Amino acid sequence: NQVPAKFMNNIYNAIGGQVSGTYNDMPFLGTIDSTRVMYGNDIEVVVEDMVTDEMYIINGNTLLEGGNGLYTNLHIYFS
Repeated sequence: NQVPAKFMNNIYNAIGGQVSGTYNDMPFLGTIDSTRVMYGNDIEVVVEDMVTDEMYIINGNTLLEGGNGLYTNLHIYFS
């Protein structure tokens, strides 16, 4: 299936895009600060909260699935 591969490629190049969702039931909206390739065909995405300056590290597969329990209701906005 090419959807996950294309999504991962887009995520890798999405620095400056935005991510919204909740972390431990706390809503956030942040900007993608950096990305890096991880072992096993995944991307690590570092998101900086626009209000609190909190940093969130989210895997690309978690973004693709919309959450993982710790993160929920995830949405990515490509710039």
